[in-house]
Amino acid sequence: MELLKELSEAFGPSGYEKEVRQVLRRALEEYADRMWVDALGNLHIVREGTSPNRLRILLAAHMDEIGLMVVGHDDSGGLRVRAVGGIDDRVLPGAQVWVGTERIPGVIGLKPVHLLEQGEDEKVVKIDQLLVDIGAKGKEEAQRLAPLGTPMVFATRFESVGALVKGKSFDDRAGCAVLAELVRGERLPHDLHAVFTVQEEVGLRGARVAAYAARPDCAFALEGTIADDLPKKKDVSPTSELG
Repeated sequence: MELLKELSEAFGPSGYEKEVRQVLRRALEEYADRMWVDALGNLHIVREGTSPNRLRILLAAHMDEIGLMVVGHDDSGGLRVRAVGGIDDRVLPGAQVWVGTERIPGVIGLKPVHLLEQGEDEKVVKIDQLLVDIGAKGKEEAQRLAPLGTPMVFATRFESVGALVKGKSFDDRAGCAVLAELVRGERLPHDLHAVFTVQEEVGLRGARVAAYAARPDCAFALEGTIADDLPKKKDVSPTSELG
């Protein structure tokens, strides 16, 4: 659970997976027969199997998470952003974020309810209408603190909720934690080629490179999905359950 917490709290939007990779390297280097980072940033770990006729099995989990990127600066000091990966615009207003690897705290704001025009309260506010407030007093300060291209992630704390846990980036840090436990476990009959991949949220880029490089006999991706065990009028299958 401690590794999952550390992975969840790491800063790692697509293209900025370094912090996640460092967590995994520290946790797994003593178990690896071979470990390396490829040109794209994927972390490869090989544990040789015990069988004389062993196969090469590739297991992959991606390190990156969805996030935001600075694409403009408002005269008031607010940051204009766009999504990195698939983000539902409905979850953005009021969300707290970490801006840049220095983790400048920010809040995503929107027009207050008493200033809304007729019908605006019935519409989803699009991401290009939102501003991220980092406390900058004006455009110049905002540009200095968060230049164009600065990444940001949601600032969600890792916490226990009864028998469950909540946090950010479980897609796919939970998969990374599971794969890490396989690496730390007993040796398998077959060679285990574990790959912690980059840039999954923007097009499966790391996994494609890793698969071609490894040339495995078979491959599996460890991935999460959304829970759908919510009250609904009609039973729709298949349904994934939380926990």
